[in-house]
This record gives sequence, C-alpha cells and structure tokens, in this order.
Amino acid sequence: MNDLKVVNLSRHEIPVITEDVKTRQSWVPVGIYDNDDFFYLIEEAYNTSTTNAACVEGIADLIYGEGIFTNNPEFEDNLNKILSKNDGRKVAFDLKLFGNAALQVVWNDAHTQILRLYHVPVQKLRAEKLYDNLSIQNYYYATDWNDHKSVRNKKKLPAFGTSNEKVEIAYIKGYTPGKYYYSLPDWISALQFAASEAELSNLHLNNIENGFLPLIAINLNNGVPPIEERDIIEDQIVSKFTGTRNAGRFMITFNDSADNKPTFDAIQTENLHEKYQYVAKYAQDRILVAHRITSPLLFGIRTEINGFSSNADEMAMAFSILQSMTIVPFQNLLLGSIEEVLERGGWNNTDLYVEQIMPLSIASKQAEESGQTIEQVEDTANEQSQVDDSETPVVNAEKESLPKMSSPFFKNDYE
Repeated sequence: MNDLKVVNLSRHEIPVITEDVKTRQSWVPVGIYDNDDFFYLIEEAYNTSTTNAACVEGIADLIYGEGIFTNNPEFEDNLNKILSKNDGRKVAFDLKLFGNAALQVVWNDAHTQILRLYHVPVQKLRAEKLYDNLSIQNYYYATDWNDHKSVRNKKKLPAFGTSNEKVEIAYIKGYTPGKYYYSLPDWISALQFAASEAELSNLHLNNIENGFLPLIAINLNNGVPPIEERDIIEDQIVSKFTGTRNAGRFMITFNDSADNKPTFDAIQTENLHEKYQYVAKYAQDRILVAHRITSPLLFGIRTEINGFSSNADEMAMAFSILQSMTIVPFQNLLLGSIEEVLERGGWNNTDLYVEQIMPLSIASKQAEESGQTIEQVEDTANEQSQVDDSETPVVNAEKESLPKMSSPFFKNDYE
C-alpha cells in the first residue's frame, strides 16, 4: 500500500478578525487567517465576487451621491478647493468597502487652518500602538505591507490633532465592538459567502477548460513505472486532453493484450449541478442580506424572487428604506467626520450635506404623478433630506443636553 496517498481537502473556518497588539512592531496589524491579511482579503472578496462588487459599488455611489456640498454660501468656494469630488468619492468608497477611510490633512505654515484634504488608501495605513497614550498618536504608511522592502521604507505620519506637523492623517471609522484601532465593514458577516461565489466561478471555469468532462480515474494496467516517468505521463495526459482547445479529442492506445489496456472509471456525484445552483443562490442571498439590500433590482441584480416585473411603488418603497436604513448612517459618519476635521481646522459653519441621487425609474414615476420634471423631483428629495438631517428632538423645556455621539476619531474613549 505504499502507492496510496491520503489527500487533506481544504478547510475553511469562520473568520475571526484580530488586532494583534503583542507583536514586536510599533504598529498594529489586523488579520483574519494570517497576521496582517484583513485588507487583502477584503479586496479579494470585492474583486472575485460579482454580487459583492455590485453591492459595494452601488451603495458607495449612493453614499457620495452627486457630491458633498454646503448650505453656507460663504464656504462653498473654499469647500471645492479643500476637498475635490474625486477625493470625496474615493473616501466614501473606502468607507463602504473596508469600513475604514482616511484623509491626508494639509495645514498652513502657521498650523491654524486646513488648506487641503486628500484621500489616502486606507489599506496602506496601520495604526501605532497606544502604549501609555489615551488615543492613537501616529499612523504608518507603506505601499505594500506584505513586502519587506516596502515595510522598511514606511512613513510615520501623526494622527489628526496630535501634532503641529504640516501633514496629518484623519482616520474615519465607525464603532465595532471589541475593536479599537480599526473598524469592520458592515458586510463582514458575508465574507465567506463572497469567497464561495469566487470558488464557484473557478469551478465553472475549470469545467469549461476541461470540456465539461466528468471526474475520471485513469488506470494504466501495464505496470507501475518509476516516479519520474509517472510525472511525465501525467503531464502528457493533462496537456493533450484538458483545456477548451482540446475538447472533443479522442485517445489512441497501443496494448500487448486486452488485459493491459487502460481503463477509465467516471467518479459520479449525484445531483451535483443542483447542489452548485443551491450554493450560488444561497451565497448571493446572504451577501444581499449582509449589505442590507432591500431590493436587488436597485443595483441591477435580478433574482428568481425579484424579476424585472416589480412595480414602481415597490421600487420606491425599497429605495426609501435603503436610503434611511443603510445610506444615511454612512453619510452621517462621513459628513460628521469631515465637519469635525474642518471645524478643528479653522473652518466654522461648514453645514455640509450630500446631494442625493435617485434611480431614474423612481424619479420619472414621481414626476409623472406630481406633474413636475425629474430635476424638480430630485431637488425636492434633496431639500427634504436636508430638513430631516437638521431636525433635532427637544428633550424638555430646560434644553436638557442629549448624549453626545462618540468621536469618529475615538479621541476620548479611554479618558
């Protein structure tokens, strides 16, 4: 039985995100299956899962909308100079994809006013350990944290509000229980389902390349050759009979007798296509749930339950729920963080808002019913959104103060 091999099939476990503060380095790596692979795996889940990519891109577009604007006419020109639309859009995308985002803050020489805010790829930043400080003092920037040369050449940049340097890093993140240095994306629970979609695409690609042949055991019944010769025979079979260009080929064998002829045993798995179809549907459904997608049609995703026959009223209701339950919380975090940076950077009364975008089918339906143009419907929706954001409930006649939300920079969490 020396020729028998035991093959260990690949095994995945539920991802556990860890901020490792016990390393010898001065920064904090964040990992899932490895020491510092969190951002890499998030990028991979985005690049290889079609449903996940559609959800991330669609929601990121809705978060940024038509752009970030101000209700203060005196600040409008300055806002356009400080934060470009391109940088704002990238920050919104990072916040959705990674659950973290970062801005490079450029001060004037006197360190009294912010001149510019630039987008920084958040996956290239690592937080410095707290040590005896109450808040993060510095961030490290490296182009590739998996490359030793890049890590050696990393740059140390002060966190916003901790120095008098001309350039600082403003790190934007939400609250994640059990995490301090980084936060997690809202869809993190679907990470394995995104990986499942990627593996299914690999499966179908391999089936195409193999000409949709079933799994076959090839038995060569003319003796056991040396290991080197076995490898050569295997390589020849693979090169001749796998791949889409080799589909439909036939094999010719020469044998001394019928007893020595090769035999082929197909290894069949019952209802395999139904199992793959079930996994594909289930993975897609779980990804949509994790992203809190009320209707896949809003992002051009058609399912068996939601065909293209959904009426406009249902679409409008789904969009309204998505806007209030998913988009607005992201916008509040994004705008609140930018406003705090600007106010601490010498700019008062910024009064920022996001100009919302609305699906054309919904806007045209509302325009038809109200007798307005599509532009007027969108303007009305934006005005209503600004009114809703500005409304603050009054606790009592004595103006009792409301509990203050945690700072997006977690400055006072350990005080």
